[in-house]
Amino acid sequence: MKQGIHPQVHGNAKATCSTCGAVFVIPSTMKEITVETCSKCHPVYTGEQRKELKGGRVERFRKRMAKSKK
Repeated sequence: MKQGIHPQVHGNAKATCSTCGAVFVIPSTMKEITVETCSKCHPVYTGEQRKELKGGRVERFRKRMAKSKK
């Protein structure tokens, strides 16, 4: 294995969430990282995912067909 070509891994790098401000300690090649969302504030992990009430393609097609029949 070649010496000096591998990045240095910091075992206790500080990751900060820019959305909720949570701070995590993770292994990384950089000492400090800023992330947009984390597991504490991401909708998929928190279960607060909001679904859009817009209809899909089939529903929009049915609405257009109903208008054209009138």
